[in-house]
Amino acid sequence: MPFLPRLHRIDRRVYDRVTRVGVPALDSHTPKFVQSTDNMAPWVLVSATLAVTGGPRLRRTALRAIVAAGLANAGATAIKYLARRPRPDSSGVPAARVPYRTYTSSSFPSGHTAAAAGYAGGVISDAPAPLSALVSVIAGAVAFSRVHSGVHYPGDVLGGVAVGAASALLARALLPPRPELVFGADTVPAGEADADPEGAGVTVVVNPRGGDTGVPSLTTADTTTRVARQLPRARIVPLSADDDVAAVMDEAARDSAVLAVAGGDGTVNAGAVAALRHDRPLLVLPDGTLNNFARTLGLTSVETALRAYSGARLGRVDVGEVNGRVFLNTSSFGSYPRMVERRDRWAERIGKWPAFALALWRDLREVRPTPALVDGRPVKVWWAFVGNCRYRTHARVPGLRERLDDGRLDVRVLCARSPFPRLRAVADVLFARTASGAGYSERLTGSLTLAIPDEPRLLAVDGEVVEGAPEVVFRKRPGALRVFVPLVGG
Repeated sequence: MPFLPRLHRIDRRVYDRVTRVGVPALDSHTPKFVQSTDNMAPWVLVSATLAVTGGPRLRRTALRAIVAAGLANAGATAIKYLARRPRPDSSGVPAARVPYRTYTSSSFPSGHTAAAAGYAGGVISDAPAPLSALVSVIAGAVAFSRVHSGVHYPGDVLGGVAVGAASALLARALLPPRPELVFGADTVPAGEADADPEGAGVTVVVNPRGGDTGVPSLTTADTTTRVARQLPRARIVPLSADDDVAAVMDEAARDSAVLAVAGGDGTVNAGAVAALRHDRPLLVLPDGTLNNFARTLGLTSVETALRAYSGARLGRVDVGEVNGRVFLNTSSFGSYPRMVERRDRWAERIGKWPAFALALWRDLREVRPTPALVDGRPVKVWWAFVGNCRYRTHARVPGLRERLDDGRLDVRVLCARSPFPRLRAVADVLFARTASGAGYSERLTGSLTLAIPDEPRLLAVDGEVVEGAPEVVFRKRPGALRVFVPLVGG
C-alpha cells in the first residue's frame, strides 16, 4: 500500500475515534470555543494582559509569544496553498458540536493549532511555570477541539504543532530570554549583609518628588507605608523641597548601617555618593519615573527591593565618574543635556513625559553640533553617550545592561559630517557608518578625555544637567558600590 494513502487511512481512523469521544451536554459549547480562537484572539488578549500587568520579563515574553504565533499563522497559511488537502467529512459529528462558520481553506496544516503551539512555545521559553502550564493547557485544548469539532484531521493538527514549534524557535532566536530581566544584571558577589529583619540600623530617604509631576504623590505615601510595615524599626526620612539632598543623604549614611533610597535615578545617584563616602550598602527602592538603575539590578518594584533586603544578598557594582561626579547609568554631552534642561524647565507645568516629548521635538529642530576634542581628536558632536558598563543595543539605541561589573565605559559618539549633516547623521546611526573615523562610533574603554572649548559646557549625569569643566575626564571605579540584589530564583 502506498505510504501517503496508508497515512490518510490511519488519520481517518483516529479522526473517527476522536469525534466519537465527548459528553453530549457539552457539545453546544464547542462551537463557541472553536470560533473564539479565530484570528489569534486568545493570544492577542493574553499578550495584551501581560504587557499591561507584567514587568519587563513578562512584557518580553508576551512579545516573543505573539511574534511566534504570528509567524506560525503565516507559515501555516503559506503551506495551505501548497497542500490543498480537503477538509474531513463531518457528517458523523453531532450537529450541535459543528462550528457555525464554514472553513474553506486547505485542511493541512491546522493554522489555529500552529498559532497556539507557537504561542505556547514562545511563553515557555522563560515564563513562570504556572503561566506556562496555563497557556499550554489552552493550546492543547485548541488542538484537540480542531479534531473533536470535525474541522481537521489529527495529521493536520500534528502539522500545525510542527509549524508552531519551528516558529517558536525562530521567535526565541529573534527575542532570546534575558535572565537579567528576572534576576538583574551580573554583579560581583559581596557576601551577605548584616540586615536586621525589622530594619534596625536602616535609614530610608524618601523623595516624594520622584514622579512625573515633581510634586508629592499617593504612590510615595504608599511606599512609605509599605516600608514602615515591613521594616518597623527603620528610620524614614522624607525629603522636602528646601532640603539639601546631598547633605541629607550624607547624614543618613553616616548614622546608619544600611542606606535605603526611594526615588528616581537622580535621587539614587545622590544616595550612591553618600553610600560610597561612608562605605554603606545601598538598598534601592524604585519609586521614580524611570528607575533605570533599580531595574538593571532586577529590583522592579518596592516589594522586590524589600525582599532583596530580607534575602541580605549583596553585590558589588561598578560606578562611572566624570571629573569626580559619580554616575550609575549614563553621562552624556552634546544635544542631550540641553534637551534635559528644557524638559526639567517645563516639567512642573505640563508633566515630565509631555515635557520630554516637547523638548525632544524642539531639540530635533534646533540642535547644532558641539565642537569638542574627544581623546585629542577634533570633532563636531551631535550627541555623545558614556554608559557605566556595556549597554545592549536596540537599533543603535542603548537598552539594557547584562553586567554591572565589566570595568568598562560604553562610549557612543555621533559626529556631524558635511555636506547635509542632518541627513548623514541619520544614515550614520542607521548603518553605523564610520567614514574616515567620523560619523557614528561605538567602543568600550576604561577612560575617556573630552575637551569642550566653548560655553555652555553642559553634561547630563544620570539625568541631571551640570556644568562641565573645559577638560572632562571619564573613568571607572570597578566594584566600588555595594548594593542589595535579588536572590537567584527568589
